[in-house]
Amino acid sequence: MPFFSFKKKKKDGRLSNISPQRSPYLKKLPTLQKTVKKVKKTSLHIPPARLKPPSNKGKKILALLLSIGIVSYCIYALFFSDYFLVKKYKVEEEGVIIETNDLINQILEKEINRNLVTVNENEISKEIRTVQPEINKLRILKVFPDTLKVEFERYPTIANIINIVGGIQKKFLVDSQGFLTEENNENPNLSYIKIETKDPLQVRNSFLSDPEISAVRLTYIIQAINLFEEKFGIKILFAQYKIREREVHLYTEKYFYVMIDMEKDLGPQLEKLKKATSKLDIYSVPLIYIDLRISGNQVEKVIFKRKT
Repeated sequence: MPFFSFKKKKKDGRLSNISPQRSPYLKKLPTLQKTVKKVKKTSLHIPPARLKPPSNKGKKILALLLSIGIVSYCIYALFFSDYFLVKKYKVEEEGVIIETNDLINQILEKEINRNLVTVNENEISKEIRTVQPEINKLRILKVFPDTLKVEFERYPTIANIINIVGGIQKKFLVDSQGFLTEENNENPNLSYIKIETKDPLQVRNSFLSDPEISAVRLTYIIQAINLFEEKFGIKILFAQYKIREREVHLYTEKYFYVMIDMEKDLGPQLEKLKKATSKLDIYSVPLIYIDLRISGNQVEKVIFKRKT
């Protein structure tokens, strides 16, 4: 019988039984690695298209017109409308409302119905200081919309002035600057100063024609009174100011005068009397006066006169 040999067909998907031969001549193939190349991202600058910008001319014109309108309205409201007219005023002295100050009221009355914006504070201040020189601090305030306010403080009142004219006496209060602030009034807690003049003194004027000299003389007299009382413990009832002689005579509670030269320093004159008290007993010896005006380069004299 013929010998027939049949080859088996390979089944799909199956590996062959024949393993590949290993040959020394076969080189090992390098393993392929997937390499990923990093691609640098490059930003491409594409210049914008040169378009013509929209015109702002219209907006600028509109803004200008609006600004002009606002400014015009403000000017009208401030200077021409009736809203800022002065309708009332207030006067305060050291925080207290004063309604009876006729001198200031007359000045402020002239500002009624004027525009508060245009009111000149400096002019009002000058007018007030002219009629009331005793004022120390002064403020003129605009209280919108319609009020004018005056705040002021006076110089302190430091003494009583008794003005003698032809035997007739009139009392005044005087401030630290030498201005007579009130007439027919007195403060018993303050010192008394007698001044004899040819013509009557006037309120709101200095008791001397020169305000600066008035302040200097007044300060000297007050210091003389205080220093004498401090050194000797004797109360001064009043001081008599001699204008022409430029002297002050202190009249004590012991009923004698102490005569002081106002052209000389006060301290040395009283110190001279202090040294003389070891020989002159001013507390028990009845005296008419003590004269401290006379002095020399070598000898300091204290002249006095006893009562007989």
